[in-house]
Amino acid sequence: MSGPANLVVTDAPDARQALADLVMAWARDSSTGEPRYILELDADHRGSKCGCECPSCGKPLVAVNAAKAEFVRRPHFRHPDGAHRDECLVLAARAAALRQLHEEGWLDLPRRRMSARVAGLSGEFHEAWVELPPVRIHISQIDYRDRATAVVTLDDGRQLRVDLTGTPGMQGHESPDGVLAPTIYLAISDPELAALTPDELRRRARLQPIEMCWASHWDDPELQRRAEVAARDRARFYFDDVPNGLVLPEGLDPILRRETVLHYEVKRILEETERLTIPEVTIDVEVPGIDGQTIHGRWVEEEEQLRLASVRSEMRNGGLVPDITCESFGADGHARHLPLLIEVRVTNQIDEERLDRIQATGEATLEIDLSLAGGRVNRDELKRLVVDEVATKRWLFNPDLEWQRSALLARLVKQVEDERAALDAHAKWVSDRRAQVLSTPLSDIASEYLDAVTCMFDAARGDREAARSARELVADAADKLAIRGYPEAGDENLVGTGSILSRVMSIKLGRPVGYRSDNLMGVLNAIRQTTGPQLSALSIYFIAARAYPPQFNTEQQEWFDGWVSEVRNSILADETTYMRDPAFDRLLSLLFPEMAAGLAKPFGKLTPGMGVRWDKEREVFVRPAIPERGRARFLESQPRSDRAGERLLDTKPGDSFLRGRDLEAWKRANPEAARVWFSRPSTDE
Repeated sequence: MSGPANLVVTDAPDARQALADLVMAWARDSSTGEPRYILELDADHRGSKCGCECPSCGKPLVAVNAAKAEFVRRPHFRHPDGAHRDECLVLAARAAALRQLHEEGWLDLPRRRMSARVAGLSGEFHEAWVELPPVRIHISQIDYRDRATAVVTLDDGRQLRVDLTGTPGMQGHESPDGVLAPTIYLAISDPELAALTPDELRRRARLQPIEMCWASHWDDPELQRRAEVAARDRARFYFDDVPNGLVLPEGLDPILRRETVLHYEVKRILEETERLTIPEVTIDVEVPGIDGQTIHGRWVEEEEQLRLASVRSEMRNGGLVPDITCESFGADGHARHLPLLIEVRVTNQIDEERLDRIQATGEATLEIDLSLAGGRVNRDELKRLVVDEVATKRWLFNPDLEWQRSALLARLVKQVEDERAALDAHAKWVSDRRAQVLSTPLSDIASEYLDAVTCMFDAARGDREAARSARELVADAADKLAIRGYPEAGDENLVGTGSILSRVMSIKLGRPVGYRSDNLMGVLNAIRQTTGPQLSALSIYFIAARAYPPQFNTEQQEWFDGWVSEVRNSILADETTYMRDPAFDRLLSLLFPEMAAGLAKPFGKLTPGMGVRWDKEREVFVRPAIPERGRARFLESQPRSDRAGERLLDTKPGDSFLRGRDLEAWKRANPEAARVWFSRPSTDE
C-alpha cells in the first residue's frame, strides 16, 4: 500500500519532467464504464477512436501508441490539450486497482469502528468504541455505474458501493429509501499506479494490500446502537447515569441526582453481597484515683465482618428516614444490630440536628463516607469501599458502645472505691498492729526474731517448706522490730547467706548455723577467708567469742589469738581495713545482751570522716570499704503482714525504713539510735 503522494508542479525542469513521465495507462470504457488498459486496445481503437474517457473528468481521451509493437514513448491515454490531469491520474489508479480486485475475485474489507458519546449526570462525557473485525469476502460481480462509483456484488448477495472519488471521513450515499448505502473508499492517492500494467498492479497489491476506508457499513445502525449502549454502561460504571430500575424526579439538581444514584448502588451492593465490614472501635475512659493519680481504662471492639439481611432503602425509623436500613449478624450467627441504620455521605456531612435525631432513635447507625474516596469512583471501587474498606466508615451512634463505655466507667469507679476501702482497712490494720507491737515487750520481739533467723538458717539447706515458713517468720519479726525502732533488722548483712547473724549465732551456740561445716572451727575458718568490705565486721565476731567463749583446744586457741592480734594491731595502726560500721551495734546489743558492753566500746569503730582520703588519679574522695547496705531480697516476696504503713525503703545512707510522722516519732523516742543510724558512713565514692 503506497502512502499518500502529492504531486507538486513547479517551474523547475525536474518537476516538469516528473509530471511528463507520469502517464495514464488506464481509462474508462465509454460504453461499458469498465476500466480499460491501454495495451488491451487493438489497431482499430487507436488515437481518438479508442472509445475511452477519463474516469475522473469524463473528457474523451486519445490512445497514444496503442497496439504498436515499437514506440519511442510508452503507450498511454492523453487528455485534450490544456486539460489538468493531476486528480485524473489518482482516479485512474483507483479504477485500475478496482479492476485488479475484480480479477482476483476477493476483497479484504477493513475493520469498521464506530463511537458514541453520552453526557453523564456530572456533565462529563463518556465515550465508547465498538468495531467489526476485518473480513475477506468473495466478489461475484462489479457494476461500474458511472465514472465515480462502482457497485460490488458479493457471493452472499450483499452489495457494496465503491466510491472512487471519496475522501476519508466521507459519508455514504443514500439509497432510494433514505438509508445510507454501504460505501467503501479506496484510499489510493499514488498517481504512479495509473501507469502500471495489470501484472504490475497484481504484484503491487500482493506486496502492499490496497487500503480501503469505510464511509458507511451495512451494520452501522447496530454498531451505533451498541456504541451508545457501551458509552451509557461506562457512564453507569462510574455512577454518572441513572441505572435501570431507578426513576428520578424531573428537574432534580445534578448533584442530588448523582447522590441518589450512589445511594441506590450502595443498597444494591449490600443486597447482593449480604455482608459489611465494620471498623475497630476503641473506648478510653479516665477517672481520678487515690493519691491524685488518674486511672485509665480501655475497651476495644476489633474490626468485624457482619452478615446482612433485609436490606431496604429510605424506610422511616421513628423521626428519621435513613438512607439504608438492614439487620446485621455476627460470624457466630447471633444478631448484632436489629435494625442497623446506614447513612451514605456523598457531599454534605451529617449536621448536628440530624445527628441528634439519629441518637434519639437509639438504633445503631453507621456512616459510609464516600467523599473520602477522592473523587469519581467506578463500580469495582465502590464495592470495595462499601463492603471491605473501614477507613470510610464511622459510627454515628452505637448503643453497644455506649453501654460498654458506661460499664467500663462503672468498673473503674468500683476499682477506685475498692482501693480506697482497702487502703482504709489497711491503715486500720497497720494502726492496730502498731498498737499491738508497741504493747509487746521488746525482749519478746527480739527473741522471736532471733529464733526465726536461727530456724531459717538451719532450714536453708533442708526442707524447702520449713525454709519458706521460717522466712515468713523472719519477715514478720523484722517488721515488728522496725516498728520498735530497729529498721536494720531486715538488712542483707544481718539475715542474708553468710551474714553477721549466722556467724554470731554459730559462735553463741557453738555449732554451725547456716553453714555446711561439721563444727565451729569450720565456720571460724570460713570467716577468716573473708576478703574485701566484709573484713570490717571481724571485730563483731571477736566480741561474740569473748561473750560466748568457744571450747578450743590449745592449738585452736593459739590460732584464734593470733588472728585477733593481727586485727587489733591493724586497728592500733589506724588502718581502716578492720574498722566496722557501728550501724548494727544497737540491734546486736538488743539481741545479744552479753555483747552489749563490748559493742559499746569505741575501739575499732568508724566515725564520720575517718579514713577518707583524696585519690589523685581518679580525682575523687575514697572512703573506707564497708559492706554495702541493702534490704534482704527474700523479705520482699514473703506473704506476711503488709508493710505499706511503714514504707520500708532501700538502705542508702540517710534513708530509713520509716517515713513521715512514724520516722519523726522514732527519732524523738530513740535519739541515740537516730544519731548513729543517720551518721553512718556512706559506701558511695
